[in-house]
Amino acid sequence: MNNKSAYKMILSLFLVAFVLTNCDVQDANVGTFEDAADKIPNFTVIPGAENVSVKVERNNSNAYFNVNLGNLSGDAEILDGDFLGWCAHWSAPIGTSGEVYDGVTLYSTLGDKNWNNLNYLLNHRQYFMDNVEGATYKEIQAAIWALIEFKEFDVQTNRIFDNLNIDAFNKILRNVRERGSLFRFKPGMIYAVFADMSVNETDGESTQTVIVERGETAWGGNSEGSGPGWWWYFNVEDGDTQYLRAGRQSELIGTVTVSANNGDCVVNFDFDEFWGVQNALQAVKIQGYASAGNIPTMRPPAGHFTAYKGDLVDDISVGCYPFYAIHLDAWYFNPGTL
Repeated sequence: MNNKSAYKMILSLFLVAFVLTNCDVQDANVGTFEDAADKIPNFTVIPGAENVSVKVERNNSNAYFNVNLGNLSGDAEILDGDFLGWCAHWSAPIGTSGEVYDGVTLYSTLGDKNWNNLNYLLNHRQYFMDNVEGATYKEIQAAIWALIEFKEFDVQTNRIFDNLNIDAFNKILRNVRERGSLFRFKPGMIYAVFADMSVNETDGESTQTVIVERGETAWGGNSEGSGPGWWWYFNVEDGDTQYLRAGRQSELIGTVTVSANNGDCVVNFDFDEFWGVQNALQAVKIQGYASAGNIPTMRPPAGHFTAYKGDLVDDISVGCYPFYAIHLDAWYFNPGTL
């Protein structure tokens, strides 16, 4: 599907969602969407992500939602797995207790400068939460609603959160509007993926669109995996320390070491400057394979990793195997961009 067709489709879907529904809030006053239609830039459908299943739960910590994506094709640029997510429509409903929505299409904002402010915010949201007094996920979420610039949302009148810190919200929004336009995407940075949920219904109304934080996929190891989707695996015969490779271009971003320790094996990562692990759900995933015959013939889905799932990057204890799949949600963040 080309950008023009995608634009027409997503525009109609946004219209349906905005006119009919409300997002986790009662008695919302929803105006027409047509006045804001010219503010929606083109969207690009992600190949292999036209029939995705989306499971949604509330996060209420470092994001608004926990989002699990499934049923992506083996060569899609985004993998099955867990992501942080945000509410695109302050006035549309969605189930947030593990409800699963099928038949969802994912749209990428990668390379579209119209989304610079939003992508700048997503890349700096943890910095804001750590450094702006009173900033929590609530102020980040409210800033997202304001940045999308639908006239129906006003932070003073549409008080979704009773205890929103207005000072923190204003500081974040001011910084984004001053500097977001200068944002330049580098591989490894976060960009927004819109999950069009309106093909499903919640409480008899069209379900809201969800914004998913998409980081960079990285794999540890020097052996290239087979199948349509790019990936690498770790063969212990190639040495204790091997490369970390990010993105389809397999950019080298550091190393991973697997070493024996009292009958067990320990995994440690060493990242190049400005690279690290995304502040996401289970950003590090490891699976061991007992023989070459057990190595997958195509890129393994993230849900199949059982040796380790978590957020550690140092001293990760795993069983000892001759082969490993080591998957990271990698992130490039240069604080000098603020």
